[in-house]
Amino acid sequence: MPAACDNTVDDIEDIVAKGTSADDIRHNTGHKHVVPRAKRLTKMDRTKDLQADSFIPGTQRIYVKTWGCSHNNSDSEYMAGQLAACGYKITGIH
Repeated sequence: MPAACDNTVDDIEDIVAKGTSADDIRHNTGHKHVVPRAKRLTKMDRTKDLQADSFIPGTQRIYVKTWGCSHNNSDSEYMAGQLAACGYKITGIH
């Protein structure tokens, strides 16, 4: 009875038949031609481009509250100025 180790392969390169390149093995998927299918657009995809920008300057209000040290207060004032320049109304009521 032959032992299980009698069929050992000395080197991994010996597994590949002589005359076969590595590219042939790597790229052989068995499919002759693979053609990607086109995606169908859903109703949402068709109407996505039709929606206008919902930001209307001067209509939104924002409440800025600050916790922490004076650096945070300075940063909040700077952010409030930037938001006011973009059309937001800064309010003290939340």
